[in-house]
Amino acid sequence: MGGVSTERLEEILSFYGINESETKARQLARYLEAVEEKRDWAGLVSKGLGLRPEAAVSESVAAAAELGNAAVASVADIGAGGGLLGLVIAIVWPGAAVTMVESSTRKAAFLLEAKGALGLEKVSVINKRAEALAGSQAFEAVVSRAAGRLADLAPVALALVESGGRYLALKSSEPQGEIDEAGEAIRASGGKVIDVLSVDYPPSISFESGASLVILQKL
Repeated sequence: MGGVSTERLEEILSFYGINESETKARQLARYLEAVEEKRDWAGLVSKGLGLRPEAAVSESVAAAAELGNAAVASVADIGAGGGLLGLVIAIVWPGAAVTMVESSTRKAAFLLEAKGALGLEKVSVINKRAEALAGSQAFEAVVSRAAGRLADLAPVALALVESGGRYLALKSSEPQGEIDEAGEAIRASGGKVIDVLSVDYPPSISFESGASLVILQKL
C-alpha cells in the first residue's frame, strides 16, 4: 500500500470541514501504518486502499462528515474488515460510540489492537456476524463499506438501526442498479432510500472512478 503523508491526511480532513485536523491526521497516519504492518497476517488491505489510498481515506472521511452533520452518537460498522470506515469515523468523531462488527477472528483482533494503540476509548469490537446482533442491539446509524450487495446488506443493517435512524452504505459512483435490485428488501425491512450523494474529493486527488453514499432511513 502506498503511504499517505500526515500533511496529505490533514488536507483531506480540512477539505471535509473536520476540526482538529492536525491531531486527527496523525492518528490516521498511525492507523494506516498499523494496517501496513498487519496486512499479510490479517488480510487487511482492500483493493481500494491498496491502489488508491488517498481516495479511499477521503471516501471514509466523507461518510464520517455526513454522520457528524446528523449529530449521530452511536454507530455500528458491519463487516468492518480492517476498520477503513469504522476506525476512520472513530478518529474523526471521538465522541461517538463506534461498534465494529467483524466475523473474522484475525481482523477483529487487529481492530482491538488498533483501538488500544490509537486510544479510541469509545470503540468496541464484536467478533460475530452482524446478523447475530439483531434484536439485542440498536444504533442511531449503521455503516458499511465493500461488505456486499445492498440487497443482502440492507435487511441486516436496518435490523440494527433505531426507528428514525440511518444506514449509510459506501458504494460505487453508479449505485442505481444495486438500489433498484434492493428495493423490495429495503421496503420489507422497514426502510426507504432518502438520499444518494456523490462523494466529492479534494482537488489534488486523482482517481479513475468515484464513490457514492446511499442513505437509507428506518421508518
